[in-house]
Amino acid sequence: MMQMSMRVSDSSWTNPRDNFESVPKSLSPDQRFAAERAFSSVLVNTVREAVGDALGRNVLEILTSKGLLDASNNSKEFDSKLRSLFGNGAAVLERIVVKDLNRKLGIPYDSDARFDYEKSLETAKEVCFVESRLK
Repeated sequence: MMQMSMRVSDSSWTNPRDNFESVPKSLSPDQRFAAERAFSSVLVNTVREAVGDALGRNVLEILTSKGLLDASNNSKEFDSKLRSLFGNGAAVLERIVVKDLNRKLGIPYDSDARFDYEKSLETAKEVCFVESRLK
């Protein structure tokens, strides 16, 4: 993933999502599956790290034991669970997750831009698809 991060960072792309629209169609089923698995793994690990860092390991263990982080790779369900638990605080956690995920993938993060958790995850997923295609 670091190779892709260097390509994204060194390029003149300001909105990677607009440049990756056709990428998933160009992947073979095996490449697409591998890219989805890679993204899911990075996302789940990032969510766990971000929640643990923001709320503490004890809270992370409680949330994990109750299965509340199981939906972290389903953005709508995860958002719904976070909002039911933390109310407006869910948006803060989502921003932390996206910021950490973008850092791992080398995607620039603009804290002043309008935030959309689902679109942010779509952009990150597209980076994984591009990386899979370039291998």
